[in-house]
Amino acid sequence: MGANKIAGRILSDDIKLKIKKLLAVKQNRRMLQWKKQTEPYCRNLYPGGINLIGDISAETGLGQSVRILASIMEKSGIPFCVKQINSHGTLTHNDEAWAKKVEASVKYAVNLIHIIPGTWAKDYCGLEKEVLDKRYNIAYWLWELEEFPDYWLPCIQTVDEIWTPSEFISNALRKKTKKPVVTVPYAIDMENRKERGKETDIEGYFQRKYFGLPEEKFLFLTMYDFISVSERKNPQAVIEAYVRAFPKEKKDAGLVIKVNHVEEKKLAQLKERLKEYQNIYFITENMTRKEVDSLMNAADVLVSLHRSEGFGLPVAEAMALGKPVISTNWSATAEFTDEECACPVDYKLVQIRKTAGPYEKGNYWAEADVEHAAQYMRRLWEDREYAHRIGTNAKNYMDRHLTYEYAADIIKDRLKAINGQGK
Repeated sequence: MGANKIAGRILSDDIKLKIKKLLAVKQNRRMLQWKKQTEPYCRNLYPGGINLIGDISAETGLGQSVRILASIMEKSGIPFCVKQINSHGTLTHNDEAWAKKVEASVKYAVNLIHIIPGTWAKDYCGLEKEVLDKRYNIAYWLWELEEFPDYWLPCIQTVDEIWTPSEFISNALRKKTKKPVVTVPYAIDMENRKERGKETDIEGYFQRKYFGLPEEKFLFLTMYDFISVSERKNPQAVIEAYVRAFPKEKKDAGLVIKVNHVEEKKLAQLKERLKEYQNIYFITENMTRKEVDSLMNAADVLVSLHRSEGFGLPVAEAMALGKPVISTNWSATAEFTDEECACPVDYKLVQIRKTAGPYEKGNYWAEADVEHAAQYMRRLWEDREYAHRIGTNAKNYMDRHLTYEYAADIIKDRLKAINGQGK
């Protein structure tokens, strides 16, 4: 085992964060020097359109975010090309849906750079000078707390403006900069992602049998990725809610736990907690987009008792599939969930007691009311008419609000403003 892996296991998260901040100082210095060498935006030098820069082939939430932005631009007729950058290291890169749009070089006036703030300094320095020169540079950032970390603030100096998918993130950034911060939400369209084929049903999704799941049970689904910091996703709360809602012998309900990029020790702890339950199903294999969509479609309810979300793609996508969702009523998901179209769970804001990944102790996030979540689980299981109504309302909300047209109009207005043509 390498020294870095050993050190990673021994060092506390607080010490890791201190080291990360020290490295950030060095990276920020290099980043700002690189910024000084680039030439400012020159209007009308390049054709109007967007160079979408990001890890568009990665089978991660961040990769999916890039692909959604590409879909918005393609379906709305905004000229764009893709510059693929590998910001996920050795993680899976098998999604080739946008390979046709990937270019060796950029060609439009505006760069939309989809790199998270945590790796921005390093990845920004990896961009060629000709990519950045004389172009209008926009960062598309994701973040999950009300406070944007101060040690990331130098990254703002490298861009002309910032876009985010939610007002929750935008408000965190507006407190730290006077540069334009614009909310460009995701468009959630599950219909255009469906495809029929072997082992799928008439609607184009894989069936429960494909995943080894029972046909007769009412299934709750929770999904999280260990690289997204499991403390934030909070799967333990979902498990606790399920345990409270249903006794061990309950045979017609079940919980499906989909885990990406497994950390074996943490997974073993979860399994140990649930060893006496027969109706809990773990899925740990890496999945294609079609498989993930199918798994959500195969479930009856999606549960996300997150402590915070910058958007909450699984929640929104499950709603677009017509599924009831149980979700913590705080952060970005609260922007599109209410009692008419979802099951919003009460919470208390609590101080983070131990640093977890980039989420520093002393900040605040939400602690979902587990008993309230358990009540929603029981009600959805008992009252199928209620479950159907919530799912139908959820789909209707997504079809009306989180659309390509809405997001595209925001983008088009900003492009006009950047070129001095309007807003």
